[in-house]
Amino acid sequence: MSEYTIKRAPWCEHEYKHCPSGCLIETAENRLREAHRRWHDCADSYHSPEDFRDGLNSAIQALRNVTFALQSAKSKIEGFDLWYTEEQKLMRADPVLRWIVDSRNTIVKQDDLKTLSQLKVTVVPSYDVEADSVASEQMTWAELPNAKPSAVVHTTLDAPVDLTIEEVLAELSHVDLPMSVRQQATALFEHRWVDEKMSSYELLALLAHVYGHLNSLLTRCHELLNMRRVRIQLSALDEEYPTPVEVLEELPLNGRLPCMASTRQYRITRIRLSDGSEVKEFRNWQVKYDSGAAKETAESGIYGVQPKFDHDAVGEMQTATQLSALVAHYAEIARGILLSGQDHGWFSYFYREGSMADALLHATVDRQGKHAIASEISRKALELGADTVVTIGEAWTSTLQQTPDGSYVSPSLHPEKCEVLMVDAVSKSGATAGGILSFRTVQGEPPHREVEIGEYTAQSGTTGILLPTRAAWGVSVLTGEAFWRAQTTD
Repeated sequence: MSEYTIKRAPWCEHEYKHCPSGCLIETAENRLREAHRRWHDCADSYHSPEDFRDGLNSAIQALRNVTFALQSAKSKIEGFDLWYTEEQKLMRADPVLRWIVDSRNTIVKQDDLKTLSQLKVTVVPSYDVEADSVASEQMTWAELPNAKPSAVVHTTLDAPVDLTIEEVLAELSHVDLPMSVRQQATALFEHRWVDEKMSSYELLALLAHVYGHLNSLLTRCHELLNMRRVRIQLSALDEEYPTPVEVLEELPLNGRLPCMASTRQYRITRIRLSDGSEVKEFRNWQVKYDSGAAKETAESGIYGVQPKFDHDAVGEMQTATQLSALVAHYAEIARGILLSGQDHGWFSYFYREGSMADALLHATVDRQGKHAIASEISRKALELGADTVVTIGEAWTSTLQQTPDGSYVSPSLHPEKCEVLMVDAVSKSGATAGGILSFRTVQGEPPHREVEIGEYTAQSGTTGILLPTRAAWGVSVLTGEAFWRAQTTD
């Protein structure tokens, strides 16, 4: 069986040309690519009802045309009829795929779909509530094949869709919250378009589910034509370590593209509960690995002698022992950066099966921005199919101090705060690890800061920033026997 390389399209970083030149099902793939473009039209116009409706109609028709185009090539593909008969049984058993067929017939022959708009408002004072919001959406993907919503208690408020943000905030002002909590809390305004015939599920999610099934269908048809997809694992750790080529037995995300891993970023508006301003002051930049620059930096000695990455110790990073070795490695690198006088920065590193998949640099100005970044980290983990995430950055720590209204003073405002470098790691297995490297600024400011480095302390758990990532994976906090099993070595 031959293998074919996935080529990236110029109009979307997650869209690839799968078919080689002259492929028998190239027309079907073109219809699927068209459906992907129309999906983005829907996402980009989510808050414009008329434009959203136009994009929805086009997306539904493009998705339905995929199977029409595929069947038109059946006479040229040996064994197609027997293979497709079994595929049709699977499609007929999926209520969402039946919905797309009925919807296309309605649009073409009768009228627009009867769409409804919904609004949910969630107050997010902490990372665990942000995680609850992430988990709620991710449950959708498991439910869709049977279209049976789970009975889940949500910490949300169903609000009339025509309420303004100002009116909602006015209602929330009557909620009894400690002042320090209110100053750091975010109000998530989550908009949802639904079809009245499938009102439990948001429409972008329904379209993405159908896309995923059809993408998987075309992948299986390519296998019928003796072609298979591969994925290259990218590693930025060192040039000597091999980067494996992985044959994809099953497509990630059940065939959905990485941009379809979550729809929250298109539907959610983040508002500060304290003053009603929109939370926009946060950024995530992709870190591009440059082997030449890395070699030049190492030879310069600006960060001291860099530790060698111990691949045997970290393995596939799925036990606490392996994660502890990974955390200690990053802490040792951080020690050199701090001693150089420079600011360390806030980074996230994403791994898949022991190899680095990507890295991000983060920046924000307040707690609300940190909540947004925590959500973005979880989405990135899903997009990449990552099974391990590490975050590292400077922070403040302090003893707990309560205010008169019962809340706690933020470490950054505590009169006896201490500077630390914090490393946190979580894996999809449920294992966690962390580490704290204490330091003290003697004088100066980055990049000419002089610091004294204290002790490195290993931690068994992590801070809240990675709770949304655990929620996105469907990993709950481990207790009892499960916790101790995750702490064991290989």
